[in-house]
Amino acid sequence: MVVNLYESIILENERIRLIPMQPGHARELHEINHESIWSYMLFQATNEDLMQEWVRSAIELRNQLRDIPFVVVLKTTDEVLGSTRIQQIDYERQSCEIGASWFGTRAQRTFVNSDSKFLLLEYCFEVLNMMRVQIRADERNVRSNRAIERIGFTKEGIIRKERNLRGVARNIIIYSIIDDEWPEVKKNLLIKQQSYMMDLPLETVS
Repeated sequence: MVVNLYESIILENERIRLIPMQPGHARELHEINHESIWSYMLFQATNEDLMQEWVRSAIELRNQLRDIPFVVVLKTTDEVLGSTRIQQIDYERQSCEIGASWFGTRAQRTFVNSDSKFLLLEYCFEVLNMMRVQIRADERNVRSNRAIERIGFTKEGIIRKERNLRGVARNIIIYSIIDDEWPEVKKNLLIKQQSYMMDLPLETVS
């Protein structure tokens, strides 16, 4: 029997826990779902059936050892906040991508995104020993692009007309962090994390 170690990876800090995605999470993810989340996504998980399909697809990619999908949970309440994953894992080139990240409206504009990215980056560079971690983002998604840049990703360039997405020829921005940059990015992220007050309600943290 082949053991899939991707099924047992848990990443956490004092505030959040990233746990392996399971079929049962589809219902909880649907409960925090909102149509606006999928504006720039390839897949449109806008109802419960589509969310179940989205979760099944993510788990299948994990079974193929291609992706590591997580559900993000608030530790104080065990509340599901959203999802994220490590994907396009290439051990030969020592590179991977962070993607398929989304959060319910209650967790947006809070510490949740930066904490999640920190945990993923730390795992990619310090456990998987990656040289490069990238993120791709729709050029139109200004809010997401600004968040990516605040974390410390470097904008490398734009792939023009990467695909036709629901009638729009979209441009994709490529961002990356390389292993030489990770120590400084990590230090800056830790400073930002320390600035958050742990006892504040989730809604008030920005």
